[in-house]
Amino acid sequence: MDSGDRNPTDKSSSEDGRSGTKLTPGMRPGARYIYYRLYTKDGPLESNSPIYSNDRFISRIASSSVRPPHTATSLLRYLCKIEGLALQNCILFQSLSEITALDDLIHLSLWGTTGPGTSNGDPMALVVDKSAAERRSQVTSVVQPQGLFEGDHEHRYVYYCVYDDDGEIVPKTSFDDNNPSLGRIKTLSVPPPHTVSSLKNYVIKSEDVSAINVLLFEDEGSESAMTDNDALTLLSDTFPGFTEDRPIAITYESGTANGSADNEDPDDIQTRKLMEALAQVKKELNEVREGWEKAKETHVREINEALSAILPAQLKPSTFTKILKATNDWGRRSMRPIVVSLVFIDLSRVIPPAEVVDYRMEWLPGDKLFWKTGFFISDPTSFLDDVVFC
Repeated sequence: MDSGDRNPTDKSSSEDGRSGTKLTPGMRPGARYIYYRLYTKDGPLESNSPIYSNDRFISRIASSSVRPPHTATSLLRYLCKIEGLALQNCILFQSLSEITALDDLIHLSLWGTTGPGTSNGDPMALVVDKSAAERRSQVTSVVQPQGLFEGDHEHRYVYYCVYDDDGEIVPKTSFDDNNPSLGRIKTLSVPPPHTVSSLKNYVIKSEDVSAINVLLFEDEGSESAMTDNDALTLLSDTFPGFTEDRPIAITYESGTANGSADNEDPDDIQTRKLMEALAQVKKELNEVREGWEKAKETHVREINEALSAILPAQLKPSTFTKILKATNDWGRRSMRPIVVSLVFIDLSRVIPPAEVVDYRMEWLPGDKLFWKTGFFISDPTSFLDDVVFC
C-alpha cells in the first residue's frame, strides 16, 4: 500500500496526489496535510473534495487551516465546514482502528511529521449520521474531476458467506463464478469503530435484505456467535474473514425492518422516543385535568350540601304571603311613587348556593307587593311612614 499521496506515473515523494504538482506553495514551515475518510454509520461517504478519481471517500486539508488551539473540536469544525455537514451530527476518530471517538477537548499534534492523519494509508475518520449526510450542503470543490489521479491503494477484503432461515444464499457481492456463495467487502468500507456490530451491519446493508436477529460467526465451523462489542483489527492480517478459504458466516432471520433491528438509525430512534414521551406527557396531562375537574365538582357539591344544612336552620322561610302596602293617599294630583329597597334570600334556590337579590321597586299609593318562599332581611325603618307590612 502506498503510504504517501503520489501520482501513479511519477513516484516522487513530494508529489501532490490531486494534481501531480509540488506541495502547496506558501504552506508554512512545519505544516502538513491531514488525511481523513468520510463515513456514515452504514458505510463510506463521498467527500466534497476528493483526492483520487477511483477513491472519492478520502480527502485532506492543510494543518495550517485549523484554528488554534488544535483540539478535536477545532479540527472537526473545519472538516464539517468544507464537507457541508452539521457539527452536532459528526464524530471524529484518530484513526480507522480506534474504537472510541476523540474527546472534544483533547489536544492534537497537527504540525510536523507525527500525529493523526499523516498519510492516506493511516487517515483519520469522520463519521456522520446518515440522515444528516442526506441533508448536507454542497460545498464547491476547488479540484475538478479531470484533475484527479488514480490512487494505487492495495485493496483488502473481508470474505463472508450469508445464511437466511433456510440456508446459504448467493450474496450480492459474489465475485467468483466457481464459488458464487462467497462474497466480499473492502475493509476500508466498514465505518469505525471496527466492531462485530459495525461489520455485520455493513454486510447486511450491502446485501440489501430485510433482516432481524443478525449473528456473525468467526468462521463456518464456529459453535457460537461473536459478541457485538468485540473489536476487529481490519487493518491487520489477523482479522476474521481475512482469507477466502476461511470466510466469516453471517446468519439472519427474515424481518420487516430494513436491516437488523438493532441497527436502526439513531435519529429515527431518538425521534420515535421523543414522540412516545410527548404522547405519554399528553396522556398524563389529560388525566390530571380530569382529576382536577372531578375534585372541583366534589368540592362544589360538598359546599352546597353544607349550605343546604346550614341555611334552613338560620333562615326560617314564611309559610304565608307577605304584603307591602302604601299607606298614604296624597290624591291623584300629588301622587308620587314610593321607592323601597328590599333584600331577601330566595330559599327555593339554595342549591346552587343561596342567591341574595336586591330589589329596588316603585309603586303608587294603594299598590301592593306580594312575595313568597322568601325571608325578608332588610331593615324597613327608613320607609315605615309610607308603607306597612300586612
